[in-house]
Amino acid sequence: MMERRIKLNAEKKNVGILIILIISIINLSSAQISDTLSFRSDTTITSIDTLKQPSGGIDSVVNYTATDSIIFTFDNKNMKMFGKSDVKHKELSLKSEIIEVNWNTNDISAYGVLDSVKAKTSDSLKQRYTGMPVMKDGGDVYEGWKIAYNFKSQKGRVTLGETEEDQGYYQGEQIKKVDKDMMFIANGFYSTCELGHPHFYFYSPEMRVTIRDKIVARPIYLYIADVPLFALPFGVFPSQGGRRSGILAPAFVDKGSRGTGLEHFGYYFALSDYTDLAVVGDWLTSGTWRVSPNFRYVKRYNFSGSLSGYYQRAIQNEPRDPDYVDRADYFANLTHNQTFNPTTRLDVNFTFASSENFRRALTLNEYLNQEITSNATLSKSWEGTGSSMSINVNRRQNLINGSITNTLPSISYSHSQSYPFRFGRKNGGGETDYAWYEMIGMSYGASGQRVDNRTRSADTLPFNFYQREGINHSLSFNAAPKAGYFTISPYFSYNEKWYDKSSIIAGYDTSRGFAIAEDRKGFEAVRSFNTGVSMSTKLYGILQPPIPGVAGLRHTVLPSITYNYQPDFSDPKFGYYIAYKDKLGQEQKFNRFQKEIYGGAPAGEQQAVSLSLGNIFEMKTSAKDTTEKEQKYQLLNLNASVGYNFVADSMNLSDLSLSYRTSIGEYLGISGSSSYRFYEFNRATGGRVNKYLFESGKFPVEMTAVSLSLSTSLRGERKAAETQQQVDDSARVAEHQRNQNFSSYRGIYDTPEPDFSIPWSLSLSFNFSQSQENPARKFRSANVSGSLDFNLTENWKFTASSSYDLVAKQLAAPQINISRDLHCWLMNFSWTPLGVYSGYRFEIRVKAPQLQDIKVTKQNNDRL
Repeated sequence: MMERRIKLNAEKKNVGILIILIISIINLSSAQISDTLSFRSDTTITSIDTLKQPSGGIDSVVNYTATDSIIFTFDNKNMKMFGKSDVKHKELSLKSEIIEVNWNTNDISAYGVLDSVKAKTSDSLKQRYTGMPVMKDGGDVYEGWKIAYNFKSQKGRVTLGETEEDQGYYQGEQIKKVDKDMMFIANGFYSTCELGHPHFYFYSPEMRVTIRDKIVARPIYLYIADVPLFALPFGVFPSQGGRRSGILAPAFVDKGSRGTGLEHFGYYFALSDYTDLAVVGDWLTSGTWRVSPNFRYVKRYNFSGSLSGYYQRAIQNEPRDPDYVDRADYFANLTHNQTFNPTTRLDVNFTFASSENFRRALTLNEYLNQEITSNATLSKSWEGTGSSMSINVNRRQNLINGSITNTLPSISYSHSQSYPFRFGRKNGGGETDYAWYEMIGMSYGASGQRVDNRTRSADTLPFNFYQREGINHSLSFNAAPKAGYFTISPYFSYNEKWYDKSSIIAGYDTSRGFAIAEDRKGFEAVRSFNTGVSMSTKLYGILQPPIPGVAGLRHTVLPSITYNYQPDFSDPKFGYYIAYKDKLGQEQKFNRFQKEIYGGAPAGEQQAVSLSLGNIFEMKTSAKDTTEKEQKYQLLNLNASVGYNFVADSMNLSDLSLSYRTSIGEYLGISGSSSYRFYEFNRATGGRVNKYLFESGKFPVEMTAVSLSLSTSLRGERKAAETQQQVDDSARVAEHQRNQNFSSYRGIYDTPEPDFSIPWSLSLSFNFSQSQENPARKFRSANVSGSLDFNLTENWKFTASSSYDLVAKQLAAPQINISRDLHCWLMNFSWTPLGVYSGYRFEIRVKAPQLQDIKVTKQNNDRL
């Protein structure tokens, strides 16, 4: 056979001569290669229209390029490409240093070139060879020492190959693609570690990979640091992103007195694009077991919800032990959130649990949650009217004594402030554009409830049942006209309560000294009102001190004075109170509506004046140049208030109250408050008497309460991500936390992964409070709490947190955590030295969320 061979080099040959020569040879050989040939000075570019190939050939255009040269062999229609070769066919792209194509068989093969220098110093194929082939088929990428592929059958083989699927890496001596959706791997390795020589991997002599579905391997061996740890007859791994049905692998745990065993073993069902279901179970050697289903549904921008819970049998210690426990418990939670339209929304969150659930809680959060609250709320608003309405159903369950309170239902309506006397004029005009009566605003609110209570003070006492209904109306008018520099705001508030029953005095308990009440049915209305006027203004003082960098200081004073009038609704003429005499012969007043939902009318007349004074101190810094902006800082916010009731029979002057807050930049926040009495304390009676302190030669005021809080939070600058693994950390952590939602056991150590990119952080707080209504008896509380974490090295992080009671001199809830970044693994050691949950927990696990259950855990407290 005569072989006619032409080497095309666009950099050295004349393009026109080559085209003529190629056309002549094509005519002589009667082999049609292409309708068109094109060349560039630095790259040989050729396109073959395979639509004109004889039947049995490939059916689309193949484009190929090479930077060095292309050699055609016309007798057998072979082509060989050199120098950064690239072949594209449909969704397939193949790049390599050398590519060979046989147009008769539609076979293509690619391989790299041995680097003689690096071959002597490296054992890695990727480093010993240059230009190794990389094939992209749709969204899949394959790398190897040699790649062979057939255009027609879409089958291929990768020798010493590697591919990536869903953050997992697959390698094998032979990777054979039998069709577009399936391939076989001989002597394959799977790992989520992206290193060329991974820290851990699963090895199997036979792997079958279904693209974007799963990998089945048999048998399978787990290697860590090239040391085999265990083997299984077969293994199944995911090879697709997103949700998919499959087994939820269990984790081995040691729960102390509850025994050892497996937790959250089950199955996940990806039912549809909108629903899924996970069913997991836990089993411990003591006999403790738990079944936990979790059903979820969602339709974006419309609704979402879930139904989850568990049923468990908790067994602790041995049957002959005095603290032996063997009881069953349940827990259920239903959520639903739906937006019908921009003005209508439904939110449901119902929780049910056995009454003593908290006693056998398996985690700290369960143990501390001693009350369960359920809610369902339908809310509706009307745009442009200021009106809104909601219907709520509420249920509260006390897990300690079993008391239950049901509100079925609670209906509320509110109408925000409007101006009824503007008669069609649009709001938004200047205050001078309205007459005085047009500035009167009105607001209205109404609510109604029906409450059923089943209560008891202890779990050994019988339940008490009672039911109450009521409707409450609130109507208010106010105005805020300007009078020069002052704002004068008169107001009037009216309240009316409707009940179907009230209380009457049925007798008197002389031993305990109080009246005995009983219910009397019948419609009752309780009406009350108050009115008043307030006046306020603002005063400014500005100082420009000769301080470099300070543009000015401003002091804003906010004084206001309010007069309020309220009748004494305990007067017999209103009929809301009943007068009776106690065992000492003193007259007492009994509120007929004290047991009702919204209470009764207030007692005691008020004609009171209250004064308040606000002070705001601010500083503005000057800009260094035109590129910077002036900065404003609030130095101190100080408020004081006091009142005087002219019609009170004694102690007309109310307490003096002070509050303040400030911050030193972003580093320290300070806040506090205090209250002072003007009247003297009588040690004999144990209370205040109508005598001013200064009348006894004492200081005019006496402090009765004070509080102070200081807090700070500091952190180092976050390091920039240097590797792709660091860039993906946040996404991986979020996926890990979502997967944890299917686990029923959530211990106090189930915390987010440590952030190694923050070199250090510090949080400190101090809280102090003291009350001394009786100057001789002071009740004081003070504690300091803090948390500190820092990187010992780039991969070691130390975290400590605790709180110290300065009064009781006790350390509360200390916890120490040490974390080690092991590249594709994470180590955590947590220690709680004190308290009911004292103990330690040591865990090493794989970071990748799809392998989160590959871990080793050891702990000495069953609730950690």
